Amino acid sequence: MKRFLLVGLISGMLFSVFPCPPSMGEGSTGGGFLSGLSALKGTKVGEIMINPIVQVGYQRNGINMSIPIEAEIDPFSAIQIPHLAIGTTDVVLKDYNFWMGTLGLNAIISPKLSLFGSATGFQPHDFLEIGQTPISLGNLGFVSDLVMTGSKLEYWIIQCGASYGIGGGYSVLGGFIWGKTAMAYTNPRRGDVPLANQTISQDFLLKNWVPFVGLQFMEPDYYRIALIYSPLVTSSGALANRTSQPVVTNMTYNLNQPGNLVSFTFEYYFRIPPPSTLSIWVNGAAQSIKGSSDMEFEAPGIFISRNVSTLTLNQYSLGGGITFGLVF
Repeated sequence: MKRFLLVGLISGMLFSVFPCPPSMGEGSTGGGFLSGLSALKGTKVGEIMINPIVQVGYQRNGINMSIPIEAEIDPFSAIQIPHLAIGTTDVVLKDYNFWMGTLGLNAIISPKLSLFGSATGFQPHDFLEIGQTPISLGNLGFVSDLVMTGSKLEYWIIQCGASYGIGGGYSVLGGFIWGKTAMAYTNPRRGDVPLANQTISQDFLLKNWVPFVGLQFMEPDYYRIALIYSPLVTSSGALANRTSQPVVTNMTYNLNQPGNLVSFTFEYYFRIPPPSTLSIWVNGAAQSIKGSSDMEFEAPGIFISRNVSTLTLNQYSLGGGITFGLVF
């Protein structure tokens, strides 16, 4: 029985190839921070203007993740069996690009001060997770490749903040972003060949809270450019790997690492009759979390808990679309 438990332990480590996601909220800012309205040009002291908006766009994402397995195994000390070592798993996502929609509201309090908020959702579809894990057995070394299908995506972002004009077309930005990404992985395979063990599955959950500051330049009725930054990304969540063959095993890493975010937005306004507004936008972002992680491994009669070295999650996004709004 101990031998089967050990096999379960090793197989759990061999197939620990985890997804990464998003947003970190991960990393995307939708159509940008909704503080640069062309309608601001006509605002008067004591007058409040309201600007509800709808955005539709498409976002491309580049994601990679490094998960330290750090396993050094000598299965049977009494028997001359080569030393087994498992390194760091590198994961990328393919076809992780989405149509997106945003509902937002801007409140222009004065010629200098405006408030903004929005909620963005992403249309789910299946995508691929590709992981590579270096393994050595004595003097022999090879890379274990694993492909899985990602589905059941839940990906949304909420943001709110304020803009304050400082003159010359410039304004400072400040606010918060909340994001959630959840997904599941099934159908493990090597290339197009399914694994014999189809009970291998993975779950991913990441929540982010991002306070940010930024700078914006706006030419009223024409365009705006905004840049925001945060060194205070806070994350929480977990990525879990499960299998029931040859025994039930679970391996979980926490996602409580600190991170940073940088994002830019360019928006161009079309001149159309009021009270309507119409613009096109381009947004890019880069986000990273990095730090140690608590790992837990469970199998019948076995429980291992330890802290592993640096876990890294990087995400890059580039999106664009149109915005339609009203001002009253």
